[in-house]
Amino acid sequence: MASTPSFPTSRSLPRRRPIRPGAVLRGVLVYALLALLVVVMLGPFLYIFSSSFKETYSLISIPPELFPKTIVWDNYLYILRDLPFVTWFINTLLVAVVVTVGTVLIDALAAYAFAKKQFWGRDVLFGLMLTTIMIPGALLLIPTFLITFRLGLFNSYGGLIIPALGNVLGVFLLRQFMQTLPEELEHAARIDGCSELGLFWRIILPLSAPALATLSIVVFTAQWNNLVWPLVVINNKALYTLPLGLALLRSEFQVNYGITSAAALISTLPLMIVFLFLQRYFLAGLTVGAVKG
Repeated sequence: MASTPSFPTSRSLPRRRPIRPGAVLRGVLVYALLALLVVVMLGPFLYIFSSSFKETYSLISIPPELFPKTIVWDNYLYILRDLPFVTWFINTLLVAVVVTVGTVLIDALAAYAFAKKQFWGRDVLFGLMLTTIMIPGALLLIPTFLITFRLGLFNSYGGLIIPALGNVLGVFLLRQFMQTLPEELEHAARIDGCSELGLFWRIILPLSAPALATLSIVVFTAQWNNLVWPLVVINNKALYTLPLGLALLRSEFQVNYGITSAAALISTLPLMIVFLFLQRYFLAGLTVGAVKG
């Protein structure tokens, strides 16, 4: 005997919750607060963008002009034509990329040893390494300079790159991430005949992509904005980086805030591009370990 189809009754249908005025007001306040935060965060970039197309007298006028009345392209033309800005840009990009790649590789090797290997004094050595974070960077400036000078690396790319390789915080970050990787993958790879280097290169590194991207963004940003160490180790203008070049605009030349704003805007573009390409891995690296179970 065929069963008759059953239709949902008014009692079986889920009841729609009434919209509460308090919830609507709370949502409006949240979105208003988020919009305010967006304005606060984007405000400096919009101001720099607007200032890069102004003359100096427009920037110091009262009341200030938010948007330029006349767009001035000479600021960008002066930077690209009359200043060695391209040389500064290439130097900064070279140093930042090499230091980032070298630091990520060195930190990943050290983190793999501390996370996956058993050897005598491992935890003690890791703890001693973490204590170096408490040493102020200014305290290490003179010893690092003396070592760099005696090695013949003063006023060279090597002097800019080699002392910056390696990062204790990077080792800590990658170690904490690698400890969350299941050991069954390592056992399976070893059973399949994978070597130790192959295990690290083919298994551990690809799975650690979020942490590697997070460390890459942090190191690249720090090196791109680094001013103190290049100022100490470099006096050849052909090796100047962007932070040194921007400081030069305010020291040796007459201060032109329009030119300075244009140079600062161009110098921030690579950081935005790097973050846009790696933001997915960066956010994953920040939230790893937040949810367990």
